[in-house]
Amino acid sequence: MTMRHADVNGIKIAYGVHGSGPPLVLIMGYRLSSLAWPLDFIDALAERFTVVLFDNRGTGASDKPSIGYEISNMAKDVCGLLDHLEIARAKIVGYSMGGAIAQEFVRQFPDRVLGLVLCATMCGGPRAIYASPSVVRVMRELDGLKPEEIARQIWKVTYSPRYLEEHRELAEDQMRREIVAPTPLHAADLQFQAFAEFDCSKALPHIQAPTLVLTGELDQLVSPQNSKFIAGLIPGAGLIIIPGCGHRLFWEATDECAGFVVEFLANHCEGPRDSAAVPVSQDGQSPLTDFVDFLTPAVELFTKWPWMLAGAGVDTMAISRQSIYFGGHAQFGDGKPIILVPQIGNNLPFILLSNWLRVLGYRPVTTGIFASFDDQSIANLIHATTQRVGRKAVLVVSASGVPLASRIADAHKDRVSDIVVLNASHRSDIALGVRAHFISSGWSLHFAMAALPQVLRNIRIELIKAPSSGAPRPSHTKRQLSAKGEQK
Repeated sequence: MTMRHADVNGIKIAYGVHGSGPPLVLIMGYRLSSLAWPLDFIDALAERFTVVLFDNRGTGASDKPSIGYEISNMAKDVCGLLDHLEIARAKIVGYSMGGAIAQEFVRQFPDRVLGLVLCATMCGGPRAIYASPSVVRVMRELDGLKPEEIARQIWKVTYSPRYLEEHRELAEDQMRREIVAPTPLHAADLQFQAFAEFDCSKALPHIQAPTLVLTGELDQLVSPQNSKFIAGLIPGAGLIIIPGCGHRLFWEATDECAGFVVEFLANHCEGPRDSAAVPVSQDGQSPLTDFVDFLTPAVELFTKWPWMLAGAGVDTMAISRQSIYFGGHAQFGDGKPIILVPQIGNNLPFILLSNWLRVLGYRPVTTGIFASFDDQSIANLIHATTQRVGRKAVLVVSASGVPLASRIADAHKDRVSDIVVLNASHRSDIALGVRAHFISSGWSLHFAMAALPQVLRNIRIELIKAPSSGAPRPSHTKRQLSAKGEQK
């Protein structure tokens, strides 16, 4: 299929068109480009529809900026592509993260959706079921790996064990197609961040488009409970759970899935829904069940808190769910490398801070308590870390470490984007041209845990091999946070 490019929402989006008939848009999931769709699946759909495939921003032949990966913005990418193709209304199939984009698209542009298929996805929010920490680590810890190593690592939690055992050669062939245009790490991190923060649960009851929800019985990455929840919220939605399939059900049961999708989208306006799609009750849960659902994550947060600080694995998506219950808005890291340089003899708070940042989705590295805090040793650590991740680092230091951090940041502008100073409101000895951010409060681990992620989130990703996109930024920016975490 010949891929073309469209200027969409400020970037170039690669797309292809296959078949004839009513328009059908396929939205791919996390990290994957349109090359990942099963060929037999596309051919089956193209017999009845004009299939529009495209590469999400950050993947395939589309642009790979360092901004704009919010699910709401990626839905605007889809809208822009439809405008470019002069398609007023279309049927939509969204897989995994693509299902989140599809939900957001129908929320923003309800009049443009004729039918909706959501596969192996979730709606986010307080009652979503997120993957276990071990599964999330498989999906997130990708730095330093080759594309084929990443694919083989991830497929352990996306394919069902039986499929991998019986169809290893097919999985290898699929992998070779997918890595023709591998997704860079920064784009994967930003997509993960967007999916983790996504919440469309309140909008689903207002969806009027006929909807079919598909899921695999053995999905480890996105629990089938999420599909049941989605189908229960969307009026009249149908639900199909395919036995024996994992997250990649389109690949494991291609013909079966294609049959369900074609029959539903071709016939949903002409008669009864697909008989295999089971309508889900709209009555909701009892007040007692809702209360238990509300309370359980809160209890989990407090019971896991000491272990989280000690470095035990608690995944970012679990933190998302728990923070919602406490009325907060979950905010996650974009995978930036963070170099924590503690004071000699006061290493423990920085180790705990490092573990917290890791939970929130950053890549922190703490210099060892017995390390020599000289310029060269820190510079070597920065070089190794940024080379592995492909992004500039942020240095985090206490007030006493400013002279060292300022010298290093000034001497290694190609590897360090910013420094953050704890327990200081202003320093005049910051080298000119070094971006500095200050957290002004008496040193407190709890305050730093609350304030530092807010500061880090406002620091944009900068790639070490190419200049960051967007307008030039001021060469010397100083920010101060009050004890309440507000910027001044």
